[in-house]
Amino acid sequence: MKFLRSIKFNVWVRFEAIVIAMLVFTYVFLIAMFPMFYEWMKSYEIAEAMAYIKASWTVSNDNGDDFNAAVTRIAWKNKMYIELTTPYYRGVVDYLGGSQSMYQLDKTQYRQAALDSDTGIYYEKFRDERENNTVLTMCTYIGDKDDPDAFIFICSYMEPVGSTMAIFQRQFLFVAVIIMMLTVFISAFFASRLTNPIIRINKHAKELPQGKFDATIDDKDFNEIKQLAATLQDASREIAKSDDLRRELMANISHDLRTPLTMIKAYAEMIRDLSGDNPEKRERHLKVIIDETDRLSSLVNDILDLSKLQAGVTEMNMSVFDLSERLSGVISRFDILKENDGIIIELHADDGIMINADVTKLEQVVYNLINNAVTYTGDDNTVIVRLYRKEPGLMRFEVTDHGDGIAPEYLPYIWDRYYKVSERNKTHKRAKMGSGIGLSIVKNVLEQHGFRYGADSEVGKGSTFWFEAPEYHEQPEPEPVRQSIRLRKNNDDADK
Repeated sequence: MKFLRSIKFNVWVRFEAIVIAMLVFTYVFLIAMFPMFYEWMKSYEIAEAMAYIKASWTVSNDNGDDFNAAVTRIAWKNKMYIELTTPYYRGVVDYLGGSQSMYQLDKTQYRQAALDSDTGIYYEKFRDERENNTVLTMCTYIGDKDDPDAFIFICSYMEPVGSTMAIFQRQFLFVAVIIMMLTVFISAFFASRLTNPIIRINKHAKELPQGKFDATIDDKDFNEIKQLAATLQDASREIAKSDDLRRELMANISHDLRTPLTMIKAYAEMIRDLSGDNPEKRERHLKVIIDETDRLSSLVNDILDLSKLQAGVTEMNMSVFDLSERLSGVISRFDILKENDGIIIELHADDGIMINADVTKLEQVVYNLINNAVTYTGDDNTVIVRLYRKEPGLMRFEVTDHGDGIAPEYLPYIWDRYYKVSERNKTHKRAKMGSGIGLSIVKNVLEQHGFRYGADSEVGKGSTFWFEAPEYHEQPEPEPVRQSIRLRKNNDDADK
């Protein structure tokens, strides 16, 4: 049952059906309808000869020799019996082989039928039993209907075609059998050529769930098959890339989860075994536990936020606020890194830059960009934050570090979760603060706001991450129209 519904079988069946239809069409029009076409052709020859004789009569009426020669030539060429009757004479040109049937026909009824016809032509077909043949006759008049100059009567035999048709039928049957036998093999060959690439593509597609993404499909026969194979191979590469990213993501998240849990457990055991009676050590160990707990909570919250952003289920609480004022508060959250690691964060911000956005989410964007720069900063431990008006009505926020930089071919992928920007560094680098998936959150938040964003980097010199947003300008309220009214005193008041 599956074979009957396969492409190969259906292509073969349709190919056979087309060939059979063409053979039937050929048989009908060349053999079955041959007598009808033959009769139509003979009738057309008679009508054409009659029209030529009428035209020759009009042109050559003064020259009887030319007219007789023209009639003789037509009768000889088409093997016809032509009789021309006038009030003065009756002329006959016979190239039918001297058949007596034509001479014995009563032409009077034919001439009268032509006069009674609306077209002026009378056509008849009958069987000549004496000659065992079919006769086509046609009669018309020349001149005025009420007083015709002459009558033309033409007869022609239809040659027997029965034996010829029998030969044609046997020959056609022989050719049809050969064609059908060839069609069976040719159609099977083309069906295989068409379906084999599809079978290979299907086999490759079935291997994708098993993790086999490296199969290649090389087909050069059909453009559509080539395009389908190329599309599947592109999909395989994307699936393989997604699978690698998924494995990296799971490994990196597991690493980020395991590290704080290990530290929490280790310091809890130290408190229990060593520093329980020493308040100073105990406080220091408890602080590490609290910091790692906060880091773990931040990672879980960031993963949850990223999932919500990608699913499109978060709501935007839009409001107008001063981004210049908010920057200082965000940067102050990195004070602990300034004290412990000597991180320097330089802020260069224009005053009074107002934007319309979700305050919480945009602060998260600023924090994640600064945290990313802090994580990958260079030997100078300096991060430069800029906020300025790029042009009227448009602000730009930039965060610059002087780290290793990012090669141009890796820039489009840095917004992916835990994407490694260097093939030389296969070790996951733990963020100094935050979860390590900040750029993915930045990308989704900025796209949700509709803000432009990007990254510029040069290997060995550092990177600059930026986004641009329309600056909000409050529309001034229209000033009230002031009217000056002058009161004019009347004469009575003036007298007073």
